[in-house]
Amino acid sequence: MYTADSTFLRDLRRLDPNLGCKYEPAHEHFVITYRRATGEPVPVLRIENPDGSFRRPGHVDIEALQLGDTHRIPMRDRLKQSAQYMADVREKQNRDRKDDIRNMTKDNKIQLTRTMSKLAGGGGKGNSTFRRIEPAQKGQAI
Repeated sequence: MYTADSTFLRDLRRLDPNLGCKYEPAHEHFVITYRRATGEPVPVLRIENPDGSFRRPGHVDIEALQLGDTHRIPMRDRLKQSAQYMADVREKQNRDRKDDIRNMTKDNKIQLTRTMSKLAGGGGKGNSTFRRIEPAQKGQAI
C-alpha cells in the first residue's frame, strides 16, 4: 500500500482542509478526495501520467486543483473580468462592422454604379463598360 508524501498532503490541506489523498488499489492510482459532512469522501482528481500509468502526486496536481477552484477569485473580480471581456467583444464587433463597411466601399466606380443600379431596382446590366454610348452634349451638332 502506497502513501502520499507528507509535504504534498500539507500543501493539499493548506489549499482546503477537506481535501485528502489516498491510494486506490482497484485502479492502482492515487486519488485526491474531498471529505463531505456525511458519507464517504468523494474522488475529485485521479493522479496518473498522460499515458495512464502510475504516478506519485506532486505540485502539478495542486496547481491543477487551484486552476479548477472558481471560488478563489472574489465575485467582484470575476464580474469585472466578464464585464471587461464583453466590452472587448463589443469593441471588436464595432471594428469589424466598420471594416465591413470600408471593404464594401473599396470597389471602383463601375462596380459601385452596378451595385447602386441593382439597389435602385434598375434591371439589365447597369452601366456597361463596353459599347458605351455617350449622349451628345446640348448645343453641339454631330
